[in-house]
This record gives sequence, C-alpha cells and structure tokens, in this order.
Amino acid sequence: MRVHGDVKIARRKDIVNKEYYGDFLKELREDFDCICGYCGKPEKVTRNAFEIDHFIPKSLAPELENDYNNLVYSCFTCNRKKSNKWPTKDISKCNDGNVGFIDPTSDEFDLHLNRIEDGTIIGLSPVGEYMCNNVFKFKLRPIKEIWICSEIMERQEQLEKRISKMTSEESSEYIQINMKLKELTQVLFSKKE
Repeated sequence: MRVHGDVKIARRKDIVNKEYYGDFLKELREDFDCICGYCGKPEKVTRNAFEIDHFIPKSLAPELENDYNNLVYSCFTCNRKKSNKWPTKDISKCNDGNVGFIDPTSDEFDLHLNRIEDGTIIGLSPVGEYMCNNVFKFKLRPIKEIWICSEIMERQEQLEKRISKMTSEESSEYIQINMKLKELTQVLFSKKE
C-alpha cells in the first residue's frame, strides 16, 4: 500500500509566483489533500499545525526559497526531523542511491517507501531505508497508530452521515469506534505527534 493511501498528491502547474513561500500554504494544503507529504499523516489526527518544508533546504538553495515546486506540505514532526538535511550537498541530486530524499510528489516516491497493512511505513530501497530510519525515524514514532486513527475517523465520518438511519449493528460499531478513537488520540497526543 502507498504511504499516502488512496491520495495522489501533486503540485499544481499553473501557480502564480509569490514573494513569500508562506503565502503558498493554502495551495499546498489543497495539493497535498491535507496530509503530510512524507508520512501521510492527515491534519485531523494532530494538534500541531502543519508547516511548509523546503525539499531542497533554503540554506543550500536560497534561490528556491519561494519556488512552489520545492515546497512540501509537512506535519510538524516530519518537518523538524528533515530540517536542513541534504546528504548529497548537491542541489541537482536529491539522493545518491543510498542516502538522500525522494520528492513525495514524484511517482518515484512509491518505489522507495511503502506502508504495510498495519499502517507501518517501510523502506523499499536504501534511500527509503535512510528516510525511514535515519531521518523521519518512523519506527520510533506512532505511525501505525496514526494510520489506524485516520482509518477509524474515516469510518466514523461515514457512519455519522447515516446516523439517523443507523441499524443497531451500525450504532454498536459507532460506539466502539468512538471508544477506540479516544484511546488512540491519547497515545498520539501524549507522544506529541
């Protein structure tokens, strides 16, 4: 399964230049469908605001600071973990086949990172392993719980649309979902995700 699930993120092509990269927040949020480009975390499962990451760090390429194609909609945690890292030190080379990054809007992203059925993110290549283990530290974060939480929230929303017509089985499922969701959100918020 893809890190981003069914969401296909892509930066729009017809973007008007802006003087400050922060002014692209609305467009990035829409283009990334309100999820983190790196871990796929939906906005709705965090209390921390999402941020704009510079795929190629500003310190290495100040000329790309306001370039929409260099911006990634990122959760607070992924943005802090990636920070100014750019192992190749060459702005024309995002990785060397062993270390570095893959732009989350590229088709190549899915060749390096994947999500297994329980929600865990794994590396499929040396670069994917580097991103998982050395940078974003997915094994140390509650990535699985985030995925489960977002799946439960989606089902909860589906049930809420039918609330006045719910069967007794659906009502029971709704109650169980709410209880599980409370448990999971406590885990996520206690780990500051």
